[in-house]
Amino acid sequence: MKIRFATLDDVPAFVEMARTFHSLTRFREYDYNPERVAANLGAVIENPRGTHCFFVADDSDGKPVGGLIGCVESHFFSDRLVASLIHYDVLPEKRMGGAALKLITAFKKWAENRGAFEISAGVNSGADLDRMDRFLRKLGFQLTGGNYSLLMNPGTQSPQ
Repeated sequence: MKIRFATLDDVPAFVEMARTFHSLTRFREYDYNPERVAANLGAVIENPRGTHCFFVADDSDGKPVGGLIGCVESHFFSDRLVASLIHYDVLPEKRMGGAALKLITAFKKWAENRGAFEISAGVNSGADLDRMDRFLRKLGFQLTGGNYSLLMNPGTQSPQ
């Protein structure tokens, strides 16, 4: 398993992987807009300020099997830097291959190199929460809150 920074060449593969990730979460009822996903991935990769990262986990054949997108920024009420996970996932059939651990390790090192005071990892996908909780706790994270949502217009799709 190799971890590396994403390139623009990775965008098409991740647009399709994101479709899989999307279908496995509470967000599956949301419309999936591949053009928007591609534009957002490209913006993270080309981030000129260096505040965002996009790590890719490649299997032994060099095929992407997962990724982690994160950022580092000053907290709203403080000058302390906080590194936050934006998206973090590995294809279901590849989840026991070490990619998840290597991705978060790379993110931790990236955050440390930028002087982050804390890493914040919100889990709002609704997918496999118990497993993610055990994984993050083993890495030293502690539970500090919760995620809540309120669906405003059930049965409607947002405009694309």
